[in-house]
Amino acid sequence: MTRLWSALFGLLLLLVLNGCSSEAGDDAGTELLDVDGVLERSATAMADVDSVRFTIELEGADVFIDDDGLIGFRSAEGRFAAPSSADAVVAVNALGLATEVGAIAIDGEVWLTNPLTGDWETAPESLTFDPARLFDPEVGFSALLSDGLVNAVLVTPEPDATGRYHVTADVDPVRVSALTGGLVDDVDNVDLWIEASSGRLLEVTFDVGIDAGGTSWRLLLDDYGASVSTNPPDLG
Repeated sequence: MTRLWSALFGLLLLLVLNGCSSEAGDDAGTELLDVDGVLERSATAMADVDSVRFTIELEGADVFIDDDGLIGFRSAEGRFAAPSSADAVVAVNALGLATEVGAIAIDGEVWLTNPLTGDWETAPESLTFDPARLFDPEVGFSALLSDGLVNAVLVTPEPDATGRYHVTADVDPVRVSALTGGLVDDVDNVDLWIEASSGRLLEVTFDVGIDAGGTSWRLLLDDYGASVSTNPPDLG
């Protein structure tokens, strides 16, 4: 089950990394920027995290998170609050049955729900999850926006009707694999929608090629700066 827990937290890493934003960008101007300016503003906005809620949607072939190919990831909803708390509910297909797995991480301590019993359990010692690492300037999402995207272009030179810049770029598959616990390692292009006024990342999409066919991923982000309180679970 250790691979299951690792994969779930890899997904949580992806959610948090792509979902965190700063309040400092609220007063940023809305002048037109080139693609480098858009990414620079977004990297700055992501460097000082407050809170965010996120949703991940998956369509297409199954993406299994266990070695035996019995547990498939389908979607996730969660939230993150600085400096070091996160929780998520991950929908999976386990042995052909739809179920959910909960995850909570606070100050380096991690708890998970058992997919069979639903009871909260302390995560195995072999798995550690420190949300603070997500904002490390060398490995976090701010760093990805700063120097992890290549051949980035603005799909249109101006924000769309909802005030978002649409950026498409190539990305090193190694970076994507590292951010998803090894679940995703066949991605070379991503699309990002970034709020023009603040630099907040609002949506990320990418396609993955796997043996059984293609899978499309969509990440939606909202409620930046909302009040979030995450407490340790009752272990009974």
